[in-house]
Amino acid sequence: MFKRCLFPLLCLITILAMVCAPLPVGAEDAEEAAGPTPLDEFAPEDVRPARGNSYDQGLTISRVSIDGNKLIQDGQIQDAMTIRPGALYSKKNLREDLRRIYDMGYFTEKIKAVPISTSKGIHLRIEVQENAPVTGINIQGNTIIDNAELQQIFAGQTGLPQNIGQLNESIEKVEKLYSEKGYVLARVTAIADDPDGVINLEINEGIIDKVQFVGNRKTKDFVVKRAMVVKEGDIYNENVLAEDLKRIFSSQAFSDVRRVVTVSPDDPDKYNLTVELDEKKTGAISLGGGVDTTTGFFGSVGFNDPNFLGRGQSFTSALSAGSGILLRDDTTQARRRTYQFEVGWSDPSFMQTANSVNVGAYGRDFASFNVPLGVERRIGTEIAWARPLLSTKNVSVGASLRGENVNMREFASDSDLADLGISKSDRDDMLKGGTFVSLAPTVAYDTRNNRFDPTQGWLATLTTTGAMGLNGGSYGTAQANVRKYYELREGVSLALNAQGGSSLIGDIPQFNMFRLGGAYSVRGFQEGGLGIGNGFLMGTAEVRSKLPLIGKLKDIPFMDRINLAGFVDAGTLVGGADINDSLDRAGAGASIGAGVRVNIPGLGPIRIDYALPVFGGGDSDYVRHFSFGVGQKF
Repeated sequence: MFKRCLFPLLCLITILAMVCAPLPVGAEDAEEAAGPTPLDEFAPEDVRPARGNSYDQGLTISRVSIDGNKLIQDGQIQDAMTIRPGALYSKKNLREDLRRIYDMGYFTEKIKAVPISTSKGIHLRIEVQENAPVTGINIQGNTIIDNAELQQIFAGQTGLPQNIGQLNESIEKVEKLYSEKGYVLARVTAIADDPDGVINLEINEGIIDKVQFVGNRKTKDFVVKRAMVVKEGDIYNENVLAEDLKRIFSSQAFSDVRRVVTVSPDDPDKYNLTVELDEKKTGAISLGGGVDTTTGFFGSVGFNDPNFLGRGQSFTSALSAGSGILLRDDTTQARRRTYQFEVGWSDPSFMQTANSVNVGAYGRDFASFNVPLGVERRIGTEIAWARPLLSTKNVSVGASLRGENVNMREFASDSDLADLGISKSDRDDMLKGGTFVSLAPTVAYDTRNNRFDPTQGWLATLTTTGAMGLNGGSYGTAQANVRKYYELREGVSLALNAQGGSSLIGDIPQFNMFRLGGAYSVRGFQEGGLGIGNGFLMGTAEVRSKLPLIGKLKDIPFMDRINLAGFVDAGTLVGGADINDSLDRAGAGASIGAGVRVNIPGLGPIRIDYALPVFGGGDSDYVRHFSFGVGQKF
C-alpha cells in the first residue's frame, strides 16, 4: 500500500521541482540572447521567457539601455519614452516609444528594440543610429536680411545630429521673418548636405521680372509707373506695393487698383507683377452751386480733369458768382456780390522728374474782409514748384512766385465813415492798393495717411514770403502751421492744429494783414470779426466721427457720407491794427461748437458748423454762430 502511494508522490515532487527551478545563469546579470526587434517588428513569437509566456502577457521590464548614440544623451532619449523599469512588457507601448524616439528627429529609421530575458526580467535594449552631425549652416541668396540674423534662427543645431523637424521649423521661421518685413514671396528653395556636415540653404527672395499695367486706356503707362516705388528687378515687398497702389488711386484717375503676382514664364525663379486698373472718366464740365460763409450763395461753371490728356496732369477752370458774405455786419462790410475766375494746370512729375509744378491765373472781385466797407479786386498769376528731399523721408521743399495787382475801391459814404470813426487820411491809407511780386519758399513735413481725409500722421509747414511793391510798400512775413491726427478708434479721430504768423520786415498793407474770425479761423465770429494785425496765434482741437448707423439706416447709401464733429477754437492777434479799437473788435477769442460734414462726390465735404463764443464776442455784432464751408477746416 505504501509503495503504491510513494510513486505518484515522487512524480509530483519531480514535476514541481522542474517548474520552480530557476533559469541556469553563470552570474547575476547573465542574459540569454534574443532576436532584435526592429522598427516594424516589435515582439517576435520565438522570443519567450523561461516560464513560456510571451513578453506582452505580463513579464516585467527590469532595465532599459540605449546603444548607438554618441551626441544625444541617454537621458534625452529615455525622456522621450514612456516605458520605464518596472513596467510590464507591451508590444503596443514599445511600438509607440520607438516612434517617439524617431520623431525626436536625430535618428535614422534604423531603430531597434532588443528584448533580452534575464533572471530579473526583461532587459530592453534600444539601438539607434544618429543622423550625420551638423558642422555648419551655409545660407545663400539673401540680400535683404543680414546673414547673422538668419544664422541666429539655426542656433543650437550645429554640433548635433541633423534634425529634420528642427530644420523645417527653422526654415519656416526664415520665411516668416521675410514675410513680416513685407517680402511675402521669399522662399527657401533648395537644401543640400555637404559630406562634411554643412547644410546649404538657397533663398529666393522674390525678384520682380516685369511690371505690367492693364485697364489704362487713356492714362499712359509712364504716369502709373512714376507713382510707384516698386520697379523691375526689385525684390517684391507687399508693404511698399500697398503704398504704391494708394498713390495711384489718389491720382483720381481710377476707381479701383489691384495687383496680381504670377511666376514669370521667362524665368521660373522670378515673378511678374500686373497692376490692374479700373480707369474712370476724369474730364468733366461742372455746373453747380452751393453756400459759403464768405461767398454766400454762389453758382459756378467750370471744367476739371485730374488726368489731363492721360498724362497725370491736372487742369482746372472755373467761373463763379456769389451773393456775398452771409450773416454779415452791414456797418462794416459792403453789400456786394462776389465774382471769381481761375484757371490752373499742374504736373506732379514735371519732365518725368521728382519736381511738381503748378501754374495758375485768377481774378477776384469781392467785399473786403480787412478794409471796412471796401471792395477788393485782385488779378494775379502764380507758378509754384516743389520736390521731396530724397535724403530725408517725408520732407519736401518748394517755392512760389506770384505777381498780383490789388485794386481797392470805396463803398462807404462820408456818413458811414463818420459813424465808423475813420478819418479821410486814414481812409486813403486803407484804400492803397498796388502791384506786388512775391517769392515764398516753403518746407513741409508730411506723414498723413490720407491727404484728403487724414486720420493719422503729421503735417508741418513753414513759409516765408517776401513781397516787393512795384510802386513801394515792400514787406516780408513768416507763417508756421502744424497739424497732428490721431485715430481714437475706427471711424473716430482727433485732429489738432496750431498755427501762427508774423510780420518780419516792412509794413503789411491793411488788405493783406492777418485776420481772426470766420469759417476758416475762429468759428463763432464773422470773417475778421476779432480783428486784423501784423501777427497771430491760433489753435483748434476737433473730434471727427462717422455717423453712428443702426437698423435700416445702414442700408441708405447717402447716410454713410455724413460725419459729425465737435471742436474748440482759440486765437489772438499780435500787433493788432488801430482799426480794431475803432470797430470795437476784441483782438482775441475762443469758441466751442459742433458741426456736420456731408461728403459730396467730386466736390468734397460740405461743412456746416455751429459755434458758441466763450470769450471775445459777448453780445457784439461780430458773433456769427453758423458758418459754412467746403472741405475740412484743416
